[in-house]
This record gives sequence, C-alpha cells and structure tokens, in this order.
Amino acid sequence: MIPPLWLALTTALSLQARHSDFWERKQNTFHLKLDQGATMEVEFITPSTFRVRRGLAGPARQPIADSMLRVDASATPAGVQFDTDDLILHVTRRDGLVAVRLPSSIGLYSETAAKVQQGKSLLEVTARPGEKFFGLGARPQPVADARGLALKTETPFFVSDRGYALWMGTPAPFEFDMAKSKAGAVRIVGSGLERLEYYFAFGPSLKEIWEERLKVEGAIPDPAPRDLEMILGPRLPRGASRLPAFGLAGQDLLCSDARALVHASLSGILLPAFDLARYKGAEIDVFRRAAHLGVLAPIFQDSQPLAFEGEKAAVVAEVKAFRKRLNYFLLAYADEARVRGYPIIHPMFHQYPRDLEARDQVDSFLLGDELLVVPVCDGSPRKRVYLPLGIWTNWNTGKEEMGRRFVTVDAPPGGVILFVKNGSILPLGGVSESDPLQLHYYPKSGGEFFLYEPRAVDYSQAHAGPAAGIYRVEMESKINRNYEWVLHHMDKPKSVEQVESGPFAETQTAGPVRPGNWRYDAADRTVHIGIHAPAHSDIIVNLRF
Repeated sequence: MIPPLWLALTTALSLQARHSDFWERKQNTFHLKLDQGATMEVEFITPSTFRVRRGLAGPARQPIADSMLRVDASATPAGVQFDTDDLILHVTRRDGLVAVRLPSSIGLYSETAAKVQQGKSLLEVTARPGEKFFGLGARPQPVADARGLALKTETPFFVSDRGYALWMGTPAPFEFDMAKSKAGAVRIVGSGLERLEYYFAFGPSLKEIWEERLKVEGAIPDPAPRDLEMILGPRLPRGASRLPAFGLAGQDLLCSDARALVHASLSGILLPAFDLARYKGAEIDVFRRAAHLGVLAPIFQDSQPLAFEGEKAAVVAEVKAFRKRLNYFLLAYADEARVRGYPIIHPMFHQYPRDLEARDQVDSFLLGDELLVVPVCDGSPRKRVYLPLGIWTNWNTGKEEMGRRFVTVDAPPGGVILFVKNGSILPLGGVSESDPLQLHYYPKSGGEFFLYEPRAVDYSQAHAGPAAGIYRVEMESKINRNYEWVLHHMDKPKSVEQVESGPFAETQTAGPVRPGNWRYDAADRTVHIGIHAPAHSDIIVNLRF
C-alpha cells in the first residue's frame, strides 16, 4: 500500500509532467498553448495587475515590468494557476478562460467566453448579484452605476465595486452590455480587431487602482502653469481630453457635461476639458452657469475666444480672473495626476469608497480633496446636496454643515454650490499680480497642503491646526514669496507672533495684509496674517486666545 503522502506527491508530479507543455515563461510573460493550437499570453506587470492577449497578431508589446516578479505557476486538472502575493489567477487549457480570486479565496472576476473571430472580439464576464460598475467614458447618464446599460465607447475602461478595474488594450470603439440583455453577464464586443487584449488591475480601493494603472499607461505630461489657466483657442495641453458633444445644446448640454466630468474621472481620464465656446448660443443664465462650472473643470477652454460680447464677455472676464487665482491649487493636483495617476476631479467613490450614499453621486464631485462642487445645471433656486463625512463650510455663506447627510442649499447666482472641507488649507492667488498668495484654513482639525513649485521642482508645505491651546500656522516655502494666511471661523486672538522673531502688529487696513501684520474681520470671523517667506525658510506663527 502506497502511503497517502507519497500518493499525493506522485499525483502532483505526474500532473505537472502532463501539463508542462502548456506554458512557457519569458521574464514576466507566460505564453500559453491552448487546445486545438490556439495561443494566448498572460503578462504580470505587478503582483496586482496583469495583461491578457488572445490572438497574437500585431506587433509584440515590450514588457512593462523592469524586474522579474514572483509568480508561481502550477498545473491544475483544467489548466494552470498563477499565484502572486496579491492574486490567484486561473486559466483553462481548453479555451483560455480567466478567473481571479484573492488569496483569501474571495472571487473577483470570472470569464464565461473569450474569443477573436472574423475581425470581432468577444469577452463575456460574470456580473455577480449586486455588483456595480463605474466608468466607460465621459457619458451623460444621471446614474453612477453602469449596470443595466448598453454603451458604445472609445474609453473602454470600467471599475467594479468588488475592487478591480478592466480596460481594453487595443485602440478601437467597443460595445459594452453591462448585464442589460443577458442577466448576470457583462459582454464586451470590439470590431475590426485581430486580437483580444485587456488589462486587469486589483486595488482594492479606487486610489490604488489609479496607481496600478499608472504603472501600465505611464505618466501624463506635466501641464505648464499657463495650461491650467483659461485656455484661449483650440489647442489643448497633452493628456487633456475634450468632452463629447452629445448632440445637445443649452441647459441639456450643461447637465450632460456636469455628469460627464464625473464619469470621465471614474474612467481614469485625468484631464477632462470643458469648452465654454459650446455655449456661445445659449441664453445668458445658462451661459453663466456653464462658465462657473467650467472654471472648476481640470482644463477650462474657450476654443473660440472672439465669440463673446456684452454680458457674456463680462462673465468670461470674471471666470478667467478666478481661474487664474485657482492656478496654485490646480497645479498641485495636476502634479498628483502625473505622479500618482489620480484624476484631478475626485468622484465621491474615489474619496469616500465605503460611503454607499456618496459613491452613487454623479451630480456633485470633489475638486482635489478640499472642494465639494455641486452644479445646479437646471437653474433651480435650491438644491438637495449630499455632504460626505466631515464638517463642510459653504463657500458663499460661510455656514458650517455636518456631513453624512443631505442638506438643502440655496443656489448662488453662478449656479455652482461650493463647500470647503473643514480641516483643509486652500491656496488662492491674489486678485492682482502683486498680491500675496492666500492660504485659507478651515479649522478645527489640522490641515496641510503641498504646493508644487515648477521652478524649484519641489514642494512648499503649508500646515495649520490647534496645538496645546493655541493655533499654529507654518509655511515651509521653497520659493521667495509673500503669503497671507486667512483663518476662518475664528474669534479674535489676543496676540499673533512669529516664532523666534516676536509679535506681529495689528492693522485695520483693508485689502491684502502686509508681512509682519495681522487683521481681524469680525463680520466674517476671519484672521488675516501677512508673512514673507524667503526661499527654503520655515515660518511659524502662533495665535493665542
């Protein structure tokens, strides 16, 4: 009688020998020979991300990963299993169907059909009960979840709330049937293709998915500061993407554009561009709302800068000036997009992945981490707004609101409601070129902001928060610059003093505060502090109450 241990070992060795001709490894790419002579490739890019290629027509792709990854391949009765530190991937020998699960055995992804035939590719994936899908391009639908929709898109990228993303690797339009015509199945069809190629990335959070995708796609070019001001003319910076026209006009186009900005960002489009020229024929109220939304888009463009006259020209001048003030803020998030792969617009699902109410919001979004943007595209006088976790300050009224609930808010004249998250520092340029850079801090928790300095290729750091019964603000500046701290929701301090150099002088002079002075505005309960920061200095100021 053969002992059970020897029997198991003998079985495993014979199984390995029987299937050793199934795969061949070259660096991090496994070439698989399926039944009936078909072939496919699986390339591991990171322990969480891989590429699948079926039908090897076309040029070979250069490997993405620089070094060998730990990927263990082992034969199974039906095919081959690949184990990394993060995923377990199984491919069937008969038809190359892929299934992915976590080391904890939780299933993530499972294919039921995959083929390339007569210039068409088909990939069919199981849609599990309750699973939600996000992305698929800058689309106008008023719902976040794409399940139940059939879409044609040239941005074939979607995210599952199970923690993975999938996107096609061939440049072509695709049709996505997201469990609409066949219950429990996502069907992806591409035309005019000789191969089926896609990428799979596991997060589990959306932020981690963006970081994984960056390793595949590479960094976008770093936008110049002038590209983040209002762009006049048809040119866009590299990496920017225009929103579709949707065949609409006026208010209908505006509501579609507002949602398309969110869907674009959920599709990994880092720099969606809003073109104000598309509203040149709109009524002035719609035009004004469009301008105030566009000024908060990652890229704001007027592709026909001579098209506006009269009242519309005045609106353009207003938003153009405000956009310039936002430049410092946007530059920091453009750098984050380049370095980490995060879209500048942070959909609620990006920022609050565990808040089920937040993830379904497409009528609002976060610009960076600090600003909650709520377009009132239909011109309603009031808007029901969902505020996620935290305390939020209404930009227009200064009123504070608790999060994790809906509130009804009056719409401002520009038609865009703005909230700032308390605990944030928001940098804004001055009204004129000679004005200091303002650092708006909203207490009570500590806040920080990293200003990207293109000239220094470094980051100036702003910090603010309570400390042992006082408030402390700190500016570590890499650039020689004047700053004006603006602290909101504050009582008047008894003293304001810079560490190591002594007290600042109180002033009642309106306008920008000169370095070494401070002012208290009782009407809006703000403290203004002027400082001069030489390059590579660290300026700390304490407020005592």
